[in-house]
Amino acid sequence: MNGIPVVIVARNSLALTKLAVRSVLAQDVPVDLLVVDNASSDGTGAWLRSKNFTFMFTDSQWSLARCWNTALRMLWSVGHDRALVVNNDVILRSDCARRLRDILEGFGQGRPFGIVSGIGVDREDLSPRTLQDLVPSIRDHPDFSCFMISKLTTDLVGWFDEEMFPAFAEDSDMHVRMHRAGIRAVAIDMPFLHVSSGTLKNASPSEQSAIRRGADRNRERFRAKYGCLPGTDAYQELFR
Repeated sequence: MNGIPVVIVARNSLALTKLAVRSVLAQDVPVDLLVVDNASSDGTGAWLRSKNFTFMFTDSQWSLARCWNTALRMLWSVGHDRALVVNNDVILRSDCARRLRDILEGFGQGRPFGIVSGIGVDREDLSPRTLQDLVPSIRDHPDFSCFMISKLTTDLVGWFDEEMFPAFAEDSDMHVRMHRAGIRAVAIDMPFLHVSSGTLKNASPSEQSAIRRGADRNRERFRAKYGCLPGTDAYQELFR
């Protein structure tokens, strides 16, 4: 693999996955796409088998954190030192991978960057901006729907918490641990279109209930570790 590695985790929502994949393959630099099909039941597997990019399947539903960790371990094992990780409910600008890579590699003086993300928008605010336009807008709260992560992060901080099933708060947990290890996780003014909670909205009623119950458990797991919930004032204090 010679391009920028990109990971997409798909749990059903095939129509959204197709749009996400199309935007990844339209990047203005070479990319090597890896799609993790997290036990989808909507034809995602059959569709992936008809494509010529790399994919893997889980035999049962994994936590999002386990999917991320497994994919990143695979990429690190073949020599990559960074990867772009995106949800299957996003559409990227064609320069997204390149610009996130450039920020990750070139602007971490003093305190290293471990994660650089874009900022999700709910409209197609995807107009071109130069690198100089993007840098001043750096803020210390990344959007984990589209983020580039360095191998340095998992080497020094560890992996995403796989016990947070099926998803929610594994990203906030990683952010806190990175902060405490002295590694910055930031967002830049790189918009990407995000169909917020796309997986949840496209799930069956029973799976929606399971996702919500899991999110509640994960919130409590986070509260037990840090004494607060993500997004609260007390959470913000963890970074001061």
